[in-house]
Amino acid sequence: MNVKNASGDDVYHPDPDCVECVKDLIRFLRRDDNTHEIRRSLGDLAVVKSDLLPILRDHSNNRELFDVTLRLLVNLTNPELLLFKEELPEDKETRNFFLQIQNHRQSYKEAFVDQQLWTILSKTLGALLKKDWDERLEDDKLIIERILILVRNVLQVPTNVRREHRTEDDATIHDQILWVLHQGGMQDLLLYIASSDLEQQYCLHILEIISLMFREQDPMSLASANLGRSKAEKDADEEALSKAVMREEQKQQARSKAKLVSRHSRFGGTYVVKNMKSITERDLIVQKPLANVNDVDFDKTKRGVKKAKNRLAPENLDNVRRSTMPVRLFLKEFCVEFLHSAYNNLMNVVKDALNRQKAQMNDETYYLWSMRFFMMFNRGHELKLELVSETLSRQTFHFLQQQMDNYRDNFDHEKKNRPKYLMWGRRMHLCIR
Repeated sequence: MNVKNASGDDVYHPDPDCVECVKDLIRFLRRDDNTHEIRRSLGDLAVVKSDLLPILRDHSNNRELFDVTLRLLVNLTNPELLLFKEELPEDKETRNFFLQIQNHRQSYKEAFVDQQLWTILSKTLGALLKKDWDERLEDDKLIIERILILVRNVLQVPTNVRREHRTEDDATIHDQILWVLHQGGMQDLLLYIASSDLEQQYCLHILEIISLMFREQDPMSLASANLGRSKAEKDADEEALSKAVMREEQKQQARSKAKLVSRHSRFGGTYVVKNMKSITERDLIVQKPLANVNDVDFDKTKRGVKKAKNRLAPENLDNVRRSTMPVRLFLKEFCVEFLHSAYNNLMNVVKDALNRQKAQMNDETYYLWSMRFFMMFNRGHELKLELVSETLSRQTFHFLQQQMDNYRDNFDHEKKNRPKYLMWGRRMHLCIR
């Protein structure tokens, strides 16, 4: 990108042709091939962490540079499923490209754990939202939408469980993103857009962002979160500890029994099972002692019957974990404010957009997920029905019935195509819940 870092301070100093270099990268990505070679090369070079984020953080006053850098960041952080036409690649080489892009996005998410960066984004978004509707330029509207899409893309990055090795009550990368987002003041802007009648065109983005914020949270435990640990949490931790101790004791007993047997298993002897004939007229011969005749198993060495792909049950994608206490308290406060100020208005606007087909193909899943999550949270917190009156109406029930029929028809139609078959199955399950 022909830029350089100043030696002596942490401020990023771009060269005069930095804007043109960023524009060139945008053009290169637009002409990328099916293997996404340019995108993967930029990920290997780590330009997001070393160049783009410092430019966005240190040069927000340069409107042209800020705009093109934001465009490039939105492009580079787009979900990998969008790049592969919403289908997981089957062949090995393309699957490796998919995983490589996913790993790059996970490293981008770690780089976004920067409070100063989120403060700059919040200030920029807040300044644009303060303008009256008739005073906003077309570029202002585009920057607002790009900032929201960038937030969505960062929160959407899947968690790398193997790399992080986080336990319950520990701060994952996702929790750290939520915390710096809160420290930067972004959550107040999200609540404002959700509750404002003048910003309805961004409501689908807001609902998707909120659903991604709470994707790993349990609404009932979140509703009961406080500074002290609840009795249910203590009981659950004690039960998990006792199970772990029991498993360790069983492993220790198995190891001690194995040490007592001095001879190798091939010298275990040969035994005859009385009153059970083999394929001949003689008694059955086995190679190990049996305490119960029902333990005789002839299927251990057989190859199992492979189940058809369209008959396999869909995987459970509800990964629920307990975040650190500050993050849970912040999310609980956000839920309470959202229910009191924006829930009914936002859900009504989103349902109207879905009915008028102003949304994308899978946007109704965020609507269904949010409906279930916040109704459960309301039931566990204070149970005020007026806060969720929009989702208890007859019109909403009719909308759910229509979605159910649509999902069932597509589910029956796509039985031979496993990815789409599972997709429609998950959506129908979400609608039932």
